[in-house]
Amino acid sequence: MAEAIGLAKRGWGATNPNPMVGALIVDADGNVVSRGYHAADGAAHAEIACLKNMPRAVLPTDTMYVTLEPCCTKGRTGACTDALISAGIKNVVVGAMDFSPEHSGRGVEVLRSAGVSVQTGILGRECEDLNFIFNHTAKYGRALLAIKYAASKDGKIALDDGNRAHITGKEAMHSVHEWRALFSAIGVGFNTIKIDNPALTVRRDGVPPSCRQRLIFSAELNFDFDMLSKRVFTDEFEDKTRVVCCSDSPQDKIDFLKRCGVKVMQLSASSADRAAFWSELKERLFSEERISSIYVEGGAITLSSIINSHSADYAFVYQSPKVFGENALDALDEKARGSWKIRNPKFELLGLDKLSYGEVEYL
Repeated sequence: MAEAIGLAKRGWGATNPNPMVGALIVDADGNVVSRGYHAADGAAHAEIACLKNMPRAVLPTDTMYVTLEPCCTKGRTGACTDALISAGIKNVVVGAMDFSPEHSGRGVEVLRSAGVSVQTGILGRECEDLNFIFNHTAKYGRALLAIKYAASKDGKIALDDGNRAHITGKEAMHSVHEWRALFSAIGVGFNTIKIDNPALTVRRDGVPPSCRQRLIFSAELNFDFDMLSKRVFTDEFEDKTRVVCCSDSPQDKIDFLKRCGVKVMQLSASSADRAAFWSELKERLFSEERISSIYVEGGAITLSSIINSHSADYAFVYQSPKVFGENALDALDEKARGSWKIRNPKFELLGLDKLSYGEVEYL
């Protein structure tokens, strides 16, 4: 099952909004005879890929290990349960159960009804954690919103003059790009674009740069031609950038952006109702565009808005051993700082820095 998890991760970021899944077939002597994984949205499911890669006919003594409960509905690629039964698989070991209402428990039931021996829960937590985004959308029917920020040991994200500072090291930056690659969209506030001029692209060693949907949050829409010269509006991925605003955002400024060729997404929520704004964003992106996850990188105003409206589902917090001092800019406002925590956090050491991440719990 551990090897199957490794196979599943080969689909990192490419399967959204579908889950990452890995599968392999083991013979009676414990030898792996075939492997497969879900490579991309719309591609063959892991079980189907594994069966196609099989170098010989399936034997009754063969066992398939799969990280997620096989689907039992036709979909675009056919039901995996039907394929397993037709191929003659008699033993299946499942990591995590599928959270989708149309599948949960039914895939296992279909297999068992056909005489297939099914064992569940092997490395179940690890398999479940792998697809935290898919599990969220399956449960709630809306995109998962994760916040991310890097802070000094004393909780600061910028120097006392407001200028950007290098908070974490290269290992943490590599980690950020790995997580960016997993998400469907990356979001920041207006001030982050104005001050930092980020690219918001995915840059990993040995892989050409890529870009997710880029969301720029702004209620006032104080864009001018200088702002529209920033990288997100002029690079090779400019068509993936859009400005997200509120129902009461100035119409003349919306018209200006559109005349300049900038995509604008106007929500029906007002600037005064932050909870409704973030809720509508998550629901519309998922229902209208199949965007299953949003990785919001700040800055402080945007992050605090999300936390204070209880709209963050997940968080990634990078902490540096550096100390910036009490006059430096806080990562979150006073209300937000003490109102939440990461439930059962996972930790990674990245050089001198530390990453804590997991589901958000409000206090």
